[in-house]
Amino acid sequence: MNEVRKIPPITHLLYVRGELIIKEGDYGISIYKILKGRVRVFKTSNNIIIHLATLGRGEVFGEMTFFNLSLEPRSASVIAIDDVELEVSHSTRLIEEYKHIPTILRYMTKQFTNRLLNMNSVVETLNKKKRQKKKENEESELDERRYVRKKIYQDCIYRPVAHPSKLELRGVVKDISPLGLGIEVIAKNTINFSHDLGAHLKIKFRLPSGSSINEVAVIKSIKKSKTPGFLFLGLEFENIDKDAIKNIGFFIMMP
Repeated sequence: MNEVRKIPPITHLLYVRGELIIKEGDYGISIYKILKGRVRVFKTSNNIIIHLATLGRGEVFGEMTFFNLSLEPRSASVIAIDDVELEVSHSTRLIEEYKHIPTILRYMTKQFTNRLLNMNSVVETLNKKKRQKKKENEESELDERRYVRKKIYQDCIYRPVAHPSKLELRGVVKDISPLGLGIEVIAKNTINFSHDLGAHLKIKFRLPSGSSINEVAVIKSIKKSKTPGFLFLGLEFENIDKDAIKNIGFFIMMP
C-alpha cells in the first residue's frame, strides 16, 4: 500500500517593516507570495550590500530553491520594506503540480533557471572586481598624496626631543606631506643644539586650515637654504597621529 504524502497547508505570515524574512546562506524550501506591502531582495559581499530587486503585491520570492529541485542555501536575503503579509507555500505542494506540466516546459524552466544563476554569479564576480579595482585606485591615490609635498610658508616652534619642553627654537615650514615636511631654520640654532641626521625634533605649528600639528619628526637630510645663514631640514614624521595625517591630507587636496 502506497503511503499518502501529506502536503503542508498554505499559511499566512505577517512581518513588520525592517524585519528579515529570508537570510542569505540559510536553508529553506518555502515559497512566498506577497499579499500586502513590499520587500527588498539583496546580497552581501565584503560587508557591502548589493540591492537586487524590490518586490510588491502579487510577486513571488524564494522560488529558486524550488526550480533547482535541491536543498541549497538561500542565494539572497529578503527584508520587509513595509509591514507585509505573505502567503507561504511548501515546495511539495508545487512539485506535485510541476510534475504534470509538459516535459519541454520543465526543461525550459530548468534551462532558464541555470542561465539566471550563472548570470547572477557573473554579475557578482564583476561587482567584486569593480570594488577591488576601486579600492586599488583609492589606495594608489592615497599613496600618491602621501608622497606629494605641498608648498607652505608657516612659522613653527621646534626643539630636539632630548631637550626640555620649555626650549623653543624658531623655524619656517616650507613644504609638507602626510609622511614628512621640510623646515628652514637659522644655522646658529645648530651651534648649541644637535641637528644631526637621525636626530628627533618635536615640531609645533598650525596649517593654513587652522588645524594644529604637534608631532615628532626625524631629520633625514640637511642642506644649505637659498636664504643666507639658514639650513633646510628634510624631516620624516615618526608615529604620526591619525588625525594629523587626515588634516594634512585635507590641506594637500585644497586648491
